[in-house]
Amino acid sequence: MKDNQPITALIAAQVEKLAHQFGYDFLSEKQGNQTLCQILQRDEDGSILATPLSFHLHMNEDKGTGDIIYYHEQGEFKRQQVNVYEENSLVNVLLFIQERLKVNR
Repeated sequence: MKDNQPITALIAAQVEKLAHQFGYDFLSEKQGNQTLCQILQRDEDGSILATPLSFHLHMNEDKGTGDIIYYHEQGEFKRQQVNVYEENSLVNVLLFIQERLKVNR
């Protein structure tokens, strides 16, 4: 993640830590004005078995606000707003992702 996107980088780093705690891999890729993040389940050979959770992260780094659009195999299933100035905003994002990873185990 680029240094000029500190909020996006922070969220991606925290989600990567969560993914690893559950035994998953984490990939992120900048796509225009948003970032695609994927949590992947791999087999022993490193092949992708499943993608338990994917999301697009669109942050306005200057304002500290943004949206996350979550996807599963059937398509989009949730949108969540992020505001770094709201006390529980980032915590709620991480808790939601943690719960989804628990469900997919």
